[in-house]
Amino acid sequence: MSSNKLLAKPDKGLVEHLSEVTVLGAQIAERLMLSEPLRVKVILACALHDIGKATVDFQEYIRGRRQKAYPHALASLPFVLCAETSLAEPYDWERRSLEATAAVLTHHSPLSPSLFEGYGTVDYHPEVEHALEEVWKLLQSHGIRSLPPAGAFWRNIQRLSHEPLAKVLGNSLFFNDKNSTLRGLLRDLPTQNYACVKTALHLADWLASAKVMQTSVLFLQGGISAVNRHAGTLNAPLRIFQTEAQQARHSDVLWLRAPTGTGKTEALLLWAGDTERLLYLLPTQATTNAMWRRLRRIYGHETVALAHGRAFYTLRQEPDEGPLDARLFGSVFARPVTVATLDQYLLAHLHGRYWEERRTLASRATVVLDELHAYEPYTLGLLLEALKRECPARLALAGATLPDSLLALFPKGKLVEAEPDLWCRSRHVLACREEKLVERGVKEALEHARRGKRVLAIANTVRDAQELYRLLQQAGWKKCVLLHARFILRDRVAKEEEIGRAEPGTVFIATQVVEVSLDISYDVLITEIAPIDALVQRMGRVNRRGEQTTPAPVVIYTQWSDGSQRVYGKEVLTWSKEILTSLSFTPTDRDLVQATQRLYEQVVAAEGWQRELAQGRASLDDLQRSLGCYTIDFSDEKLHSRFATRRGTVSVEVLPALFVEEAWAFKEQGELWKLPELLVPVPIWWVREFADHFLPFPDLGALQTTLTYDGEIGLHSPSTAL
Repeated sequence: MSSNKLLAKPDKGLVEHLSEVTVLGAQIAERLMLSEPLRVKVILACALHDIGKATVDFQEYIRGRRQKAYPHALASLPFVLCAETSLAEPYDWERRSLEATAAVLTHHSPLSPSLFEGYGTVDYHPEVEHALEEVWKLLQSHGIRSLPPAGAFWRNIQRLSHEPLAKVLGNSLFFNDKNSTLRGLLRDLPTQNYACVKTALHLADWLASAKVMQTSVLFLQGGISAVNRHAGTLNAPLRIFQTEAQQARHSDVLWLRAPTGTGKTEALLLWAGDTERLLYLLPTQATTNAMWRRLRRIYGHETVALAHGRAFYTLRQEPDEGPLDARLFGSVFARPVTVATLDQYLLAHLHGRYWEERRTLASRATVVLDELHAYEPYTLGLLLEALKRECPARLALAGATLPDSLLALFPKGKLVEAEPDLWCRSRHVLACREEKLVERGVKEALEHARRGKRVLAIANTVRDAQELYRLLQQAGWKKCVLLHARFILRDRVAKEEEIGRAEPGTVFIATQVVEVSLDISYDVLITEIAPIDALVQRMGRVNRRGEQTTPAPVVIYTQWSDGSQRVYGKEVLTWSKEILTSLSFTPTDRDLVQATQRLYEQVVAAEGWQRELAQGRASLDDLQRSLGCYTIDFSDEKLHSRFATRRGTVSVEVLPALFVEEAWAFKEQGELWKLPELLVPVPIWWVREFADHFLPFPDLGALQTTLTYDGEIGLHSPSTAL
């Protein structure tokens, strides 16, 4: 029986698979521009990652004669460990520098303190020695010629594998060091080196398994041509600032400030040019979905990936998104272009699952951070610390309102601003009311709606938005839609579609969810006071592109509710009110930027804001130091509590009792992936304070709530909650 009878997959011989993965791994290492020692480690990892499939039970398992097998990653441990340590001297790396070993051990499971605990000895297949001889030839063909003869190497493996391999991981004597176990040494490896080697192995293995024997699918080709073709379809010459952004493509850091609707995205893509990798980060899932669809039209569907908390659900709705492994491939930033929420980038730096691939690929990408103003100081602190530790190859910060005091925190960039005439638009006429929104807002909304205007009314809390809706219903006005965060996903998506095609006379009542998530343009805005930057975003949803012949009315109720004060803080609301009084009744886009600048000068200097920023930076630093190369363990409550990208009110998704039967039907039909359609987020403190309303539902992996839900109002609050 020859070594080619050993199988890696039902239709693939073991040595053939190892050879394919090694060829791909070598190409990826070259494209990632890894150092020679790391390139060698990638070759070792690729050539030996599945040698542990040469066991008696795995070969029976792959042929359908056994239900499970000894973990082949663990069975590969002695081979890669001995190979990596024996190569230390000619390649001048520390014998304890075991990046290839760590990559092989974790190519199916994250590195953790309990990885492979409890496993005993392994029974290697009689043909493993012949397979090893073929692997030695493979390594030599890739320039690795300092290994001992395969026969002598196999005898060393046999001695090492006499004891349980899980015990080898916990052994403190492998390097004659009573203070360090092998598992501990892996944890303390240089994270970037380990991540690079594991990334190359993972990508090569995934490509080979998908029968894609070329690495070009990982890198963007002809990006600038695609952008130029797209620009040509707009039937308008490039604006001056877009040309300036294109000319700044040799700058590693770009600061781009341009009003809404003037072509900011096109300017960013022109700056990105022929980058090999593009990572476009946005604040919300809705904006991310919209940008993903937009960039797919520019770069091509197979080129652009989507990554956020519900991306798998979104992708299941798309008929052309391919199998599960293709979606997973995109979620780790492995496609040439990835559109993601900022949370996904930060979770990589907080060592969530697949952090190794995400961090490695992001560090070699052109990264665009759009809508920078949308993040709270704690999140910005995490971001700043992540950029300090691993700045991407190129970085762009963009927005309609990029406060100088905020930009000063980031790496210095070349500032490109839209030309002066684009800032001269005066799209709104302001009116301030010294009243509360819920006291007068309905009457004013109705006055405009009865004249056929489409009215956007924004409250700062779900409770106030629901109250406005009830008052409109009581007034007999049926052309109204309510949107906030406490709707199930299915209803929210339907409402967003309805809002986009609203008829004259519609009153759309919403909370902050509209600020950066919906591309709409209404006729009138009625809003509760909020921070200036939030007000500017709300105003951007009315007369969005200046298409109306006269400025659109914007009515701001300057007496805030207790709930608003809890959301934003009295100090920020007071500053914003003062700035409002100094604005022109018909402010230009430039006036609004300057108003935002004034607010941020005060906000960024505030002690509380700086404290939150520092806490974010310290949290990321502390978590990375404590984890080393480990992936976060969600069973460790202390670590889990620090695994957050945002402060403020933490939410948990619950299943309203109204939809329990439908959820069961999903499970029975094998469509449990649809469950997010029926979930609604609530503040996690509700679950503690109003425990009688929440019941565990382990069969569906969700909490059930008995709180009333209906499709018009959303989830009703507990009687004493906001």
